[in-house]
Amino acid sequence: MIKNLLILFVVLLVSAGFSQPAFADSLASTLKKAEQGDASANYRLGLAYSKGSGVRQDYRQAVAFFAKAAENGHADAQYELACLYYTGMGVERDAQKARSLYVQAAEHGNVEAQYFLARKYDQGRGVKKSHKKAVFWYKKAADQGHANAAEHLRKLCEARPALCGDGG
Repeated sequence: MIKNLLILFVVLLVSAGFSQPAFADSLASTLKKAEQGDASANYRLGLAYSKGSGVRQDYRQAVAFFAKAAENGHADAQYELACLYYTGMGVERDAQKARSLYVQAAEHGNVEAQYFLARKYDQGRGVKKSHKKAVFWYKKAADQGHANAAEHLRKLCEARPALCGDGG
């Protein structure tokens, strides 16, 4: 099965103009690692399919690879899969599943998921508005260097100092 998939990928790459042996070897190696359950390899293949990078863009394939990586706790895969569920690309749109995946990704340290949740709580979009939760997630993202999170946190703390420990 794996051998047949590898042959198919190489044939598709060559027919698409990707005749460079190094690229085909890299893709074949990544596919083999993914088949063995390597979360990072599944994530990289998910990215390739979602972006159409080196392969034909296929959101359903992206969902499948991201899901395998996400099941193994890969935070970036959880985030990417959440985005696909949120938008309904390659999968039926499911806001609840997306939210659950955003939370998992954020808890595992994905800065974009942390910022996404902060914005949702700050605006009350899709969740009950909670400035306390917004501050929590803005701080997490800002601590990782997310400039927009830091700016939103600054503004929220100016408007509501008690949330940030500055207003007793």
